[in-house]
Amino acid sequence: MLVPFALDAESVVPDPDWTPAQQRVFHLAMLDTWKRVGLLVHDGDNFSDSRLKQAVDALPQKLAPLWQELLERLPLVPGPNGWNGSIGNTAECLNPVSAAARVAVVDDANAEVEFGLDEADLSKSLPDHNGLEISRFVAAPQAAAFSAAGALAGEHIQAGIPYGTLWNSRFAALAKAPIKVIALLDRFAISQHYECPQHYLSGLERFLRLLDGEASGARHVTIYSAWTAELKARDPRLTLEMIGEEMRALCGRLANHRVSRLRVVMLPNAVFGDLHHDRFVRFGDYVWDLGTGIKLFEGPAAPETSAASFKSCLIVPSYADAESQLSRHAQARSIEL
Repeated sequence: MLVPFALDAESVVPDPDWTPAQQRVFHLAMLDTWKRVGLLVHDGDNFSDSRLKQAVDALPQKLAPLWQELLERLPLVPGPNGWNGSIGNTAECLNPVSAAARVAVVDDANAEVEFGLDEADLSKSLPDHNGLEISRFVAAPQAAAFSAAGALAGEHIQAGIPYGTLWNSRFAALAKAPIKVIALLDRFAISQHYECPQHYLSGLERFLRLLDGEASGARHVTIYSAWTAELKARDPRLTLEMIGEEMRALCGRLANHRVSRLRVVMLPNAVFGDLHHDRFVRFGDYVWDLGTGIKLFEGPAAPETSAASFKSCLIVPSYADAESQLSRHAQARSIEL
C-alpha cells in the first residue's frame, strides 16, 4: 500500500520564483502525500548523514519544521548503496533507484532537461527502469503510483482475490518498512484459527507467514481476540495457556522467525461489543480497517467481500487507544511468547 519514493535532494529547495505562499502550498502537498501513502527512501545508510537532511535543514524557517515533524515520526528506508541523493538520467543512477523506489521526485529543471518532460507533463514512466515514475516536486500528489494508492485506500477487497495479490497490493510494503510494532485486533481471529479446515491455513497463520517472509527485521505482534461462543463450543476446556501453546507451535512453523515476539490478549466477546466493534491491523502509524477481519487470508483466496480502508498518522492514535482500553480491561488476560 505504501509507495516507496525517492527525493532528489535538490527538489526540496524552493524555486526562487515561488512566493512564500506557493512554497508552503507545494511543500504541504508533498508532505500530505507522503503522510497518507508514501514511504521515503533517502540517500546514505543513515538519514542523519544524508544530503536530503542537509537540504531539509536549510529550508526556510516556516518550511523546515513541517518536514522535521514527519521525519521524526514516519519510517524511513535507506536507499541503494552508493546513491548520492541526486536523480539523473543515467543507468548508474536509475537502475539502483528503481530497485528501491516506485516514484522519483525531481525539480522542474531536472524533469525537463534531464528527463524530457514537456511543460504540461506532470510525470513520466521509465519502462527501461522497472517503470520508475519521474515526477515533478510540484505535481507529486498527481503521480500515478500515489494516485493509485490513494484510490486503493478505500476500495473493497473482493471475494476470490488470491491471498498473494491481496498481500502484495495492500500489506507487503508495510511489512518491509522498518515498523517493529504490529497489532491485530479481531475478536474472531483465534476462534477462526481453530475452526479452519485442516486443508487450509487459517487467516491468522497465513498473515503471520506472509509477515515473516516479508519483514525487514524483527517484529513484535499483539493479537487482540475474544472467547467467542464458537470457541467455547468447540472446546469448553480451552485455556489461555493452551492457546499460547498453539501460537507457539504456529510461530515455530515460521521459516524466518522474524516474528520475534507474539502476545495474545483474550477478552470476553461482550467486551469487544462494548469497546470496539471494528477489526483492524495496525503497523505503527498505519492502519488497515478490515470489515471481515483477518479471515480474508484464509485459504487460497479471500472467502468473501470485505470493506477496507487505510488510515495513517493523525487518525491512528485512536486505534492505539482502543488497544490500550482492551489491554487494561479488568477481564483481559494475556500471554506472551
